[in-house]
Amino acid sequence: MDRKQTMVIPNFIKSLFIVLAMVTGAVATLATFATSAQSQSANPNVVPLNPPQPVENDGKIEVLEFFAYGCPHCAALEPKLDAWAKKLPPDVKLKRVPGAAALRGIDNAALFYTLEAMGMQEKLQQKIFDAANVQNVILGNPATLNSWLDKQGVDIKKFADIQKSFSIQNRIARSKAMSNDYKIASVPTVVVNGRFAAQVPGGESGQDQFFVNIDKLIADARPGKKVAEHKSGKTHTAVAHAKK
Repeated sequence: MDRKQTMVIPNFIKSLFIVLAMVTGAVATLATFATSAQSQSANPNVVPLNPPQPVENDGKIEVLEFFAYGCPHCAALEPKLDAWAKKLPPDVKLKRVPGAAALRGIDNAALFYTLEAMGMQEKLQQKIFDAANVQNVILGNPATLNSWLDKQGVDIKKFADIQKSFSIQNRIARSKAMSNDYKIASVPTVVVNGRFAAQVPGGESGQDQFFVNIDKLIADARPGKKVAEHKSGKTHTAVAHAKK
């Protein structure tokens, strides 16, 4: 065997090991996802997304809340969700996505993104829920909405101008496309890392169990995190403290 042949064999073996390492890594990733999906399959309030949706590559676990202002369940969930969000760990981010369904005639995306651009969304979020679902203000009527916003200190002309802007119209269109891509059939729905969708279970403890489910999905989504058996009430992220 000449010198060239003796060099080819080690190089071939080295390349083979590299390919095997890549395949092993891919199989491990698929196995982790499959195990997570299997662990959630017995939970009727957690559904795997098919297909999974892309997330930003920023090293954080993405949590999306799809909601509608005219949804009484979203309104009831809002205080606990807000408290939970304020105590999230640094590797988790929550984004609110207005749902496409105009419950009570309210254009969720137009209202949400316009107020967000004006720096007033956080201040008015709970007030909008209460007005629509508790006080029965007909916010789906443009004149009534403008009158209500004016009482909250919103510049109505500026509101209308911002809502017509290209950037806001683009965000409105994007949010409606996301409801379709994520196959959102009802609200509130929370999606964790583009993989699983969770909904609020029925019953008196439904909201508490909802956050237990989300916390488990977040724990399972962490890189290198071994998927553990689900045990109701045992959580490792912010929700356990939010209840205090």
